[in-house]
Amino acid sequence: MPLSSLPDECFGDILSFLDNRSLYRCLFVNRFYCKLSIPIIWKEPFRPIYRKPKFPLVINTLLVCLNEDEISSLIPYKIDFPINKPPLFEYGKYVRRIDQDFVKQNIITWLNPSEGYDVDRYQDYRVQKLMDVIYHMILRQGSNIQKFKLNVSQNDSYIDLPKVSTFITFNPGITDLRSLNMEIDLGHNHYMSCQNTIEFLTIIPTFCRNIINCDLWIFKLNRIFVKPFLDIIQLQPLERMLICIVNIEENAKKIIKALEFRSETLKELLFECLDFRDIDLSFLSNLKRLERLKFIYCKGFISHHYEFLSDKKFQLKELKLWHSGLDDLYDRFDGNDIKLNVIDTMIKSLGGESLNKLSLNIITLETIRTVKKYCPNITFLHIKIFSGQYLDLIIPLICELPYLKILNIQIGSYRVSASLLVKTLGDYLTTVHHLFFDFFIDLSSFEYFTSNCKANIEKFIIPNNKSLREGYLICLNNYQKVHNSLRVLGIEDEFDLDDEESEIIEIINSLKEQNIPLGNVHLANLYDSESNKGRWPELRHSAGLGFRNAGQDPHNDNNIVKSIIKYLSILESPSAPARKPCLVDVNEEISDDGSGDKEDDKEEETELIEESSTKAQVTMSKTQMKKMRKRNNRMKK
Repeated sequence: MPLSSLPDECFGDILSFLDNRSLYRCLFVNRFYCKLSIPIIWKEPFRPIYRKPKFPLVINTLLVCLNEDEISSLIPYKIDFPINKPPLFEYGKYVRRIDQDFVKQNIITWLNPSEGYDVDRYQDYRVQKLMDVIYHMILRQGSNIQKFKLNVSQNDSYIDLPKVSTFITFNPGITDLRSLNMEIDLGHNHYMSCQNTIEFLTIIPTFCRNIINCDLWIFKLNRIFVKPFLDIIQLQPLERMLICIVNIEENAKKIIKALEFRSETLKELLFECLDFRDIDLSFLSNLKRLERLKFIYCKGFISHHYEFLSDKKFQLKELKLWHSGLDDLYDRFDGNDIKLNVIDTMIKSLGGESLNKLSLNIITLETIRTVKKYCPNITFLHIKIFSGQYLDLIIPLICELPYLKILNIQIGSYRVSASLLVKTLGDYLTTVHHLFFDFFIDLSSFEYFTSNCKANIEKFIIPNNKSLREGYLICLNNYQKVHNSLRVLGIEDEFDLDDEESEIIEIINSLKEQNIPLGNVHLANLYDSESNKGRWPELRHSAGLGFRNAGQDPHNDNNIVKSIIKYLSILESPSAPARKPCLVDVNEEISDDGSGDKEDDKEEETELIEESSTKAQVTMSKTQMKKMRKRNNRMKK
């Protein structure tokens, strides 16, 4: 099948599911792969320094892209950088996401490679100048910024944005900005070091036209920011808004109240770490299109909220009610400013027949009865249990939810009996397809569950307990022989197959023979955080290629992965070798002219091969492993 038979847009979409390490390999297949991989890799070039100290090498490539005027402006500042031949691409125009703090980190570390990210270097005058020049080059080359993140603090480490003229001179620039994330920690008497940032936020409401996502984290609120924030909420067509305000005062209340201006656009609203004691929630009834509402570690739901909510009905699809201050509770909720009647009313009012996804950490017999009665169509349930009271009655009620398909259970107190919970689930669970246990389970209880469970579980995430792992796998192997339903098995956190005993390897091989992919699962990928939208992780496999999480529907994800494998295998034979590009991947230590440090290149390539082999051992047959080794040998040559 010739490459031309697949449109560039379709092929680019396929490549977008690969991680950066796999995309980097695509650069060296041929020119066609290279041309389509570069924009994806350079979409977000600035990454946190603590993850990989050599990330600032991206600054080298960006400096090679400067024009004569930009280079001349650096001469008085005695900034030395390598003069290299012109780059193969205008990398700046591919940048779509910028985190101001990461830009600063990269520049500081690039200026001081021997010292790294040294806080004493914040005041280096060269940092601000390089910041100005790099922004100017990116926007001059035609970058269409889609996502921008600011972190404004009152300490001496803050480096201001370039002058606002840099952002409004070039097109498209920030005119099509879609997402704005702002962290503000600035008292009333500290704003002289961020004048350009203030001016930038002042022009955003009128200069930009399509901001649909806004995250607002306020730790200390300087009143000079209040008007820009209000204007952004009132004038931009926001569809999603996150608000975290540590100290509630009058200006903060104005920002929350302004949300009623988004009655025709706002679909998702998240509150984090807010005390609602003195906040009127009546504005929620004006949000006509609201589908997802989340209270994350919030508190202060009191009687006047009860009076308002008892008369209102919503049509939400997703609700998260994660109350703060529960970590120290054991078996009682009263006396800790938690009004169970208000929580019960919130579930009644905010839930309903339209609700299909619920996260709740106040689990009592009354709240679960309310869920069953008023939220009958739930398909996804994430709970964290702090009280052991009536557990033998609560679990059967949960299992009676007729459409429940995904169940994620956490335990927040040692007084909750994990054994009773698991055994009760074994007796009553019937409809769930995806199950995650995030707590320690003794082997006898786990064996009871797998022997008695009637549900045909397709995805199962189990705890990583090394001493019990063999027993867990034996139970699951027996479960699979009866149900033949498991499609994905995950083990929480990391484990190394190479360190396992031969008995465990035999069990794993038995599971693999039943077509069950087995791999590590990281907790960060499972919890219902804002970064992953509650997705279940897809295991990375298929010849060592890493795939990004593709979505919530496991069937769609599998189809996507199969399509990627299919197309990559069809297009595996390159028609012409690609010229080695400039520094195209901020994860790889390659210089702009492609020469770089030979030993570093060799080590990096070895890491790629070793990682591929490790992943293959988890998910591949012996025949596939042989093919993988041959491919790795070709790569080494």
